[in-house]
Amino acid sequence: MSIWGLFKGKPEPLVIHDALGTFTLEHPQKDSFYEGEIQWPGGEAMVDLEIDGGGSMTADAARRHLHSIAAESAAWDKQIREYAAGDMAGSDGNIEIWEDDGAGGGSSLTKEAFIRRISIGFIRIQADGTIFFYYDLDGMFTDHGLGVYADISGDISSSEICG
Repeated sequence: MSIWGLFKGKPEPLVIHDALGTFTLEHPQKDSFYEGEIQWPGGEAMVDLEIDGGGSMTADAARRHLHSIAAESAAWDKQIREYAAGDMAGSDGNIEIWEDDGAGGGSSLTKEAFIRRISIGFIRIQADGTIFFYYDLDGMFTDHGLGVYADISGDISSSEICG
């Protein structure tokens, strides 16, 4: 078989053009998320939209959820940041951060300072309305990030340091 024969059957990427951005399912035979970017408070966020499943290669349910959160992105962003800061704060109201300079000691930040330093990285939206927000932690926890789990109703279930 020629090299051309090996690639002849490769499916083309599927693309969704949406008012919020362009989303691509690069490998339709193996990927389960369309990928793209949207504007989010403080910058751009990478977005993964889960395909609907059941033999369908659409991401209609996840797109509906994306439009819902994008319409209220400032409120979502504020709620997520405040939840994470509250979840990570100690009894004194401060957040102990890891030193990135190898000094071995830790330092702390107020919740407000922490909230100002984090920035959106990506959002993964599942067809069932489950949402995962990933925030960059600006080196406060070395190379780790912050993951926050929520659902489309606005309920936040947990946050965690990732990486």
